[in-house]
Formats: sequence, structure tokens, C-alpha cells
Amino acid sequence: MKSKIYLLAIFLVVLFSCSKESYSIKHELKYSDFENNLKSEMSYDLIVAKFGAPTKDIGSGIHIYVYQLTDSTEIWIGYTDKILYARHVEKNGRIIQNII
Repeated sequence: MKSKIYLLAIFLVVLFSCSKESYSIKHELKYSDFENNLKSEMSYDLIVAKFGAPTKDIGSGIHIYVYQLTDSTEIWIGYTDKILYARHVEKNGRIIQNII
């Protein structure tokens, strides 16, 4: 009985000492995810529900939500109380294509 308690204690210590992130599966976003699923009428809550929280908000005056993609490009979504624009952008800020 004592050995079972020790094993349980060791298991719990290992479980709680592990980072949560190491066990989470991160969805890798691609341009096609936004091209096929982003709609101009989406609210912020719907955007987050569909694509997750943005990596950052670089806006000043309006929100510009940034999503990093697997190919090292980004999606920038200009937002106030609705989507104003969505752009596929290189890391240096050069616009590749307007989505919305």
C-alpha cells in the first residue's frame, strides 16, 4: 500500500511540474485558413473562436490583429467594431494580397 502512495505522489509531482504548453497541440495557421474562413461580418469573438487569439495587436487608433502563419508571413486584420480589412503580409510589412 505504501508503494502505491509513493508512486501516486511521484506521478502527481511529475504531472504538476510539467508545462501545460508542452502538452497542448498548437494549431498551425495557413493562408488558406483565412482565405476560406474569414468573413467580413465576423465579430472579434467569432474571429478568436475560429483562428485563436491573435499573436499581437499592432494598431494605433484601430486594432490591427496579427496572426503568424506557418510560412513566416502574417495575416493583419484591421478591426474597430467590424472588420475593416484583412491582408496577407510579409514579415517586413509588404502586402502580398488583400483578403477582405
